[in-house]
Amino acid sequence: MAVNLNSKRHEGKIKKLDRQQSKEILQNQSGNLKPEEYLSKQQKMIFNSLVSMVDLKTIPLQQIDGIQLSQLAIELDIIQHANESINDIGILIGDKRNPAIMIRNTALKNISTLLNDMNLTLNKRIHMVIDSVQNKNIDDPFKDLMDNDS
Repeated sequence: MAVNLNSKRHEGKIKKLDRQQSKEILQNQSGNLKPEEYLSKQQKMIFNSLVSMVDLKTIPLQQIDGIQLSQLAIELDIIQHANESINDIGILIGDKRNPAIMIRNTALKNISTLLNDMNLTLNKRIHMVIDSVQNKNIDDPFKDLMDNDS
């Protein structure tokens, strides 16, 4: 279960301080993620693309998360190869379904699980950004627009 470090729950001062300190520690340790050695060249490129897309201030990833990010890169690579097979061979091979369809569907489920586990789904990222703005941890991108209207 993921812990929301930007929670707006009603909690005691000590609990809030613990949560804030945990968040700061994770943010200070985040970054410098390297792909696992066993990844192919293509999978390492996917891994690096994933890391570049993540806002490490909002979602503090550490080297230990590299294992899950590496698995995510593998699953994305599997989907690419499965889609190529489906496009080249088709949905049916003779009178049987192309096995690449099952492989792609399994990889999609694995990706969904990994994204949920790492709080990288669109919905979770939006909530984290909203929480950060409400807690004044990041600048509100619309604040200047609203101030200029006055």
